[in-house]
Amino acid sequence: MFPRSHLIVRRSLHTTSPLLSSSSSPSILEVSLRNALKTSMKAKDKPAASCLKAILADITNSAKSGPNPNEPGTQESVLNVVKKGISQRLQAAESYAPNSPSAHPENHASLTSEINLLRSFLPTAPSEQSLRSSINKIISALPEDVRSSKSVTGKVLAALWEELGESKGGVDKKEVGKWVQEALKKL
Repeated sequence: MFPRSHLIVRRSLHTTSPLLSSSSSPSILEVSLRNALKTSMKAKDKPAASCLKAILADITNSAKSGPNPNEPGTQESVLNVVKKGISQRLQAAESYAPNSPSAHPENHASLTSEINLLRSFLPTAPSEQSLRSSINKIISALPEDVRSSKSVTGKVLAALWEELGESKGGVDKKEVGKWVQEALKKL
């Protein structure tokens, strides 16, 4: 039989394998969130620290439930978690708004500050006007047979995401999809 100390060493090696492996590094957004958490904790800003801890826990849960649980989340997955956190806080803030039936101004103000904090980490999105003009430019560049096909929306969106590059992270994809549909109906 193996001595008991051997089992402890094996168990610790098994549980620390992500630390020993050459896994990829966390996304830039996750690193900036962690740095902001450190800063808020040093400044004793409890509301900001609490919000950042919650988002980072959601990011960790998302990465652990993904296809590679030992790898950190991608930039896009971290961005999606932050957007989801903002969306959840917006819904909660609406229920606490001063004009709602269950008004709680202090909760509304707290949620609003959390929303602003999380939005500060999102990449800057292009303006609606510039997005609409890019959509129109892409549609007009397509051949007539492609414009009449059923898959034209996907092709326009793919070309738009390619054109936007890194700044596509700050864009509301559902809203842009609606704009593409509107532009296609005008043809």
